[in-house]
Amino acid sequence: MDLDRTKQDLADTNYVICMGLLISNTISGEFFNSFKFSVFNTHFPSREFNVIFVKERTSKPLKLLQQGERFFESGKLPFRIAFKYGLEKDFLPLLAERGYKESRPEVVMTLSDLPDKNIFRKDLDIRRVSNTGELAHFQEVVEKSYSLPAGSGPAVITERVLNLPDAEMFVGYADNQPACTSMLIKTGPVAGIYWVAALDQFRNRGFGKAITVEALVAGKKRGCTFANLQASVLGEPVYRKIGFDNPYNYQSYHSPD
Repeated sequence: MDLDRTKQDLADTNYVICMGLLISNTISGEFFNSFKFSVFNTHFPSREFNVIFVKERTSKPLKLLQQGERFFESGKLPFRIAFKYGLEKDFLPLLAERGYKESRPEVVMTLSDLPDKNIFRKDLDIRRVSNTGELAHFQEVVEKSYSLPAGSGPAVITERVLNLPDAEMFVGYADNQPACTSMLIKTGPVAGIYWVAALDQFRNRGFGKAITVEALVAGKKRGCTFANLQASVLGEPVYRKIGFDNPYNYQSYHSPD
């Protein structure tokens, strides 16, 4: 890990705050935050977005785990537990005993030099979301790209998201159709990049890079000095081309089936 500790703490804080904002502003989601751990619960059967995030060392890992598990028990929801860098070690015997399985880590990526302008726009018409029509396009792209249940876009990304402080959403249009999305959420000096998505029929045209850079430029204008995101398998090579690196990961383990 070559990211300095101060930037790591800022990046981790951005993740917790932004995930908390996004999940708690879904139609049914809740966000619990304490000193040692946070819980993001969509109340949907989504292991990807139902998360216990351990952010401080504890002498009582079983107690912490049981507290987190209770958020998902009533709905019998799938979830996972993820760990701030290096904190998973004390939990490993306990997780194995309780039937948790290791899953793909959350790939944390950071960028120290934010661009002043977007040189990748090409024929992509990028608009900042400012009305319900553009929001509907954002919801549509995210729903399809993330394989969310049909019709769930407005429940996952509600109109309240339009009014989040220090946040901007973008939709890229190609051939007069909504093609890709990204979102900026600023916390302190950090530009948190979220909901990066591109529809299948518009892939391999550089749109993922262009829509991500649009959010980075917006972060630079808001005074951010570096950026942070969590990369999917498809997204990671795109972000590396922009200049992001991968200083560390959040190790992740999914709940027993």
